[in-house]
Amino acid sequence: MDKRRDMTVGSEWKEILIFSLPIMAGQFLQQLYNTVDSIVVSRYGGATQEICNAMFAAVGSCTSLIFLFLAISLGFSNGGGVLVAQLYGAKREAELRRAASTLLITQAALGAALAIFGSVGAELLVVGLMRVTDEGSRLYAIEYFAIYAVGLIFQYIYNAVAGILRAVGDSKASMYFLIVSAVLNTILDLWFVISFGWGVVGVAVATVIAQAVCAAFSIFYMVKRYPIFRFKRKEFVFDTDKFKLCLKLGIPAIIQQAVVSLGNVFIQRLVNSFGQVTMSAFNAGNRMESYALIPIFGMNSAVASFTGQNVGAEKYDRVKRGWKYGTIMSCASSVAVALLLYILAPDFARLFSLTGESYNQAIEYQRFMSYCVVLFAAYMPTTGLLQGSGDAVWASMTSFVTLALRVAVSYLMVYSLDVGYASCWLNMPFGWALGIIISWPRYFSGRWMTKRVVGDVLPEREGGLVE
Repeated sequence: MDKRRDMTVGSEWKEILIFSLPIMAGQFLQQLYNTVDSIVVSRYGGATQEICNAMFAAVGSCTSLIFLFLAISLGFSNGGGVLVAQLYGAKREAELRRAASTLLITQAALGAALAIFGSVGAELLVVGLMRVTDEGSRLYAIEYFAIYAVGLIFQYIYNAVAGILRAVGDSKASMYFLIVSAVLNTILDLWFVISFGWGVVGVAVATVIAQAVCAAFSIFYMVKRYPIFRFKRKEFVFDTDKFKLCLKLGIPAIIQQAVVSLGNVFIQRLVNSFGQVTMSAFNAGNRMESYALIPIFGMNSAVASFTGQNVGAEKYDRVKRGWKYGTIMSCASSVAVALLLYILAPDFARLFSLTGESYNQAIEYQRFMSYCVVLFAAYMPTTGLLQGSGDAVWASMTSFVTLALRVAVSYLMVYSLDVGYASCWLNMPFGWALGIIISWPRYFSGRWMTKRVVGDVLPEREGGLVE
């Protein structure tokens, strides 16, 4: 049965909210990957707590590097998803199918290439780029990333499928995929680490297997559920024209994701320079931050898909109402998140067996973030609208400027103001406030309404629309 969601009709706030909830659930499950990895190694990774602490710091030190490698996938999937969403809103299904197949082929090829590069160059990346020089954590970090990188091809394929399905209104699919993979990852983590004693190697291998299952399940689901994606041999093609359009939208989105990831890499480098205590504290706090931002990212994705479909259908009044409701819901949810973040900070730090100074720093990080998370909530729905409308260059530029400011403030605090380890999170409100200052005027200018891309798509081929 075809259950694509048409968001060009109905109550705007309900459509966005209903669409966002499965995305949030999926993101929660996705965050569970690294959280489970971290909890397992922090408790059962080695014969002593000292070894467990070193493994925990090592896993956390690779997080920003992992997302840097995923930046191309996320950016290209977002760009391709905008094209698919606008083609769906315009009812041009034959072209939609060619765009989807092009996106899948491109993502699989890129994922394979980066998997090889990441595995072979793990030591250079972990030590040279991420500045993991702490003797207790360095070798564990190299082992973890070298194995984790193998799974990049599966993550690239999954991101392509998830982007396509979100574009046609199916936000529940990614939740189904991640339920399967998160449960499998948890079981394998415990099995490999506790029963086999594999430590960081065990959690990395478990993650790669779970990602492979997730990719296979996502393809099966897409083909089984949606007849439009049951490609015949001559239909699963690499369409140069669609690739150029995906690239037109994807390059700004890739740059945006890469800038975000690279900014986090520089912040992580700063964290790693303070040694294992701050590395462990930042890892725990960063895990909590990932959960705290789930409702905001969910609204961002929902507003992007909502905007894409309605821009394709040329319903700009609905887009404007969707932005208003999305921003209100994002900010309201952030207030509740901030309260929980403040209250639960000690409990979350204890999850990772933190004690002493690492424990205190982790609480400090989380509670500071609770004071300023509403700024991020007010900023992200607007970037979702800009992405969905095709105004991806402006969205990318905003991300670049905000992350550049965060990194600059962090390093200024450390090397000029002698603030110390706290600079790793004190930078947040500066970047998020600047994001609002840049993105909101762009929205109110209305220039995003001129960025619709379906007019650039070639006319329908023989046979007209595929019903």
